[in-house]
Amino acid sequence: MSNALIGMAVLAWGMSYSNYDSDLSFNTFFDIIFYLLAGLCILKGKFIWLIPITFLAALNRETSVLIPLLLLSVSIFVLPKGALQKTMPVFIIAVAIYAAVFIGLRLLYGKQEVVLPYGHYPGLDLLNYNLFRQATWQQLIATLSIVPIIAIIGYKKWSLPLRVFFWVIVPIWFIVHAFSAVMAETRLFLVPQAMVFIPAALLSVTQQEEAI
Repeated sequence: MSNALIGMAVLAWGMSYSNYDSDLSFNTFFDIIFYLLAGLCILKGKFIWLIPITFLAALNRETSVLIPLLLLSVSIFVLPKGALQKTMPVFIIAVAIYAAVFIGLRLLYGKQEVVLPYGHYPGLDLLNYNLFRQATWQQLIATLSIVPIIAIIGYKKWSLPLRVFFWVIVPIWFIVHAFSAVMAETRLFLVPQAMVFIPAALLSVTQQEEAI
C-alpha cells in the first residue's frame, strides 16, 4: 500500500473520532482541504494558485491566515536564493485578500455576541479548562493517536519543507486553540495532523524500514 493511501486511511480514522460536539462544523474539514491544496501548490511551485485558495479558505475559516505565511517561510528557508523576489507579490496579494475577507465579513455581519464555550472565557480560564479536563486528553489521543509521537521522534529524517511547515503551523496552532477553543473538539487539530504529523510519521517509518 502506498504512503498516500496509508496517510488517507490514518486521517480518516482520526476524523471518525473528531466528532465531539462537532455540530456539523464542516468548515473545519474544509480547512484541511485548503491547507493541503496550499501545501501541494507550494511544493510544486504553483504559487499563483495560492491567491484563489487563500480567498476561499478565508471565507471558510480565519485559521487560513497561515497559508500565506507558509509560502513566505518556504521562500526564505527552502527555495533557492532569489525565490523570495518571485513569490513576494503572491504573498502580498494573498495577505491583502485574507485581510479584505476577514474585515469584510465582520462589517457585513456586524457586531456578534461572543459565544463562551461551556461558560469559559478565552485566555487562562479556557486554558485551565482544557488542560485539566479528562475529555481533552481522551479525545486528543483518540483522534491523533501516536502519530505525532512517531513523527517527532523521527524529526531528523524530515525533509526541509516539512520542517518549515511544522514550525509555521504546529506551535501557534496548538497555543492559540489552547487559549481560545475547546481542545476536546479535536476536529480543530486535523490540519496539523494532515499537513505535518501524518506525512512526517510516514517519512520516519519508511526511512527506518529502508535502513533495515
